[in-house]
Amino acid sequence: MPAKKSKGVSEEANRPYSANDISSQLHGKVSPNQAKKILNDLADDGRIQRKANGKQQIFYANQSDIEVPSIEEAEEEEEKIKELEERVDALKSNNKSLVGRLQGLNSALTDDQMRERISKLSNEIKENDERLEHLRSGEVISPEEKAKIETEHAAMLKHWKARKRMFKNISDAISENYPGKMKDLFADVGVETDEDVGTDTAIIAAK
Repeated sequence: MPAKKSKGVSEEANRPYSANDISSQLHGKVSPNQAKKILNDLADDGRIQRKANGKQQIFYANQSDIEVPSIEEAEEEEEKIKELEERVDALKSNNKSLVGRLQGLNSALTDDQMRERISKLSNEIKENDERLEHLRSGEVISPEEKAKIETEHAAMLKHWKARKRMFKNISDAISENYPGKMKDLFADVGVETDEDVGTDTAIIAAK
């Protein structure tokens, strides 16, 4: 049985092995000395080949016993290998894209945080817009106060647009693989868009 296993290891890999290699491949079930004796016996019987490599002997399968594929078979195998390599490259590229998308989603706000932030910013913008409209109606204020109000209004509008872009990027990423309509998904999770509440940052910015 050890001789059969030793011969099998050599034939299966079809590469040179030392006695230590065979012992290692058999997970220590055969000691290096036992493997060396078995391999030498097999070589003496002509069942494997033996060659001196300096002070060490190496053993390998009889090449006459190895089935050599035809040119057609070799070309077919090369084509299969090429197809597999292309599939591996495509999978690597897709995996890289998915990892990047996942990292972007993980770094974004949660749905609850986003809804809370949008609600807060919307209220602040509404209050500032009402205040600014009231002041533009003719109330006398100092240039400094007016400039401060307009600056705060512009800052809030900027935050609104930034959050809107962030939300759009996330929703676009989700929509690529979501089987249903995004409008239905928004309704399920309680998301209200600017269009749903009749709000437009472009109109507000133009005021």
